[in-house]
Amino acid sequence: MARELARRSLPSGQTALVVMSEVADGDVAPGDVAVGGPGRLPATDGIPPAGLLADAPRPWTALDQVHGATVAVVDRAGAASGVPADAAVTDRPGVALSIRVADCVPVALLGGSAIAAVHAGWRGLASGVLDAALDALADLDGGWDGPDAGGVVAVVGPHIGPCCYEFGADDLADLVATFGAEVAAETVDGRPALDLAAAVAVALGRRGVTAAFDGTCTSCDDRHWSFRATGTTCRQAMLAWMEPARETAG
Repeated sequence: MARELARRSLPSGQTALVVMSEVADGDVAPGDVAVGGPGRLPATDGIPPAGLLADAPRPWTALDQVHGATVAVVDRAGAASGVPADAAVTDRPGVALSIRVADCVPVALLGGSAIAAVHAGWRGLASGVLDAALDALADLDGGWDGPDAGGVVAVVGPHIGPCCYEFGADDLADLVATFGAEVAAETVDGRPALDLAAAVAVALGRRGVTAAFDGTCTSCDDRHWSFRATGTTCRQAMLAWMEPARETAG
C-alpha cells in the first residue's frame, strides 16, 4: 500500500507530506489529464477509498509529462492538469501535486513556504528539469540569495536502479559529460548502465540541496510497476501537498 516518504514542518508553519503509491493501490495512469486526471477517478477505478492516497486533497494536479524541463505553477487544486510539463510548484496549502512514473525518478522539493513535484527521466535531467523546478520554487518562496538552494530538502522516490537500467553508450557518454563519471554504472550482468540516482544527486548537489533517497528499484521490487521490466502501461504516483499551519491557542 502507499507509503509516506516524508512529513516535514516547513518554516512557514505548514506541514509538507510526500506519499508514494504502489501496485496494491491501483493503476494511476488511466484518465484524461486534461480534465483532472486521477484526481477525478472514483475509488472503483483504482484509487482506494481510504488510506494515504485518500488523505491527499482532490483533484490532484496531473501533468502531461513530456520528458522536458517546463514547470507549471499551480494556484488551486487540480489546476494545470493536462499541461505539457514535467514539474509543478505551488505555495497553496490543500493543493496536491502528482508525478506518475514506472521507472523515471519522482522528486519532491520542499522549500520554506512552497513545494514542487518533478518527473526526472534521463531526458528531463539532461534538459535541466531540476534546476528549472528549483528556480520556480525560489520565485514562490520569495527568492534566494543566488543559485544556492541550501534551505530546500529533496525527497527522491522509487525508480529504476543501475542494476537493471542498461543504457546506450552514446547517450551515456553525453550524460557523463554533463553530470560526471559517477553516473556511469553496470547492470547486474555487466552491461553499461545509467545511475539515475547519481545524476539526481549531482544536479541537486550543485544547488546545495539536501536529498533523501528511498533507494527502491522499481524493476527489482514487485511493489512497483516497471516499464523496463515488463513493458507495462501502468503507473504509480508520487503525491506532494501542504497542510495548513495549525492555529495555536492564545
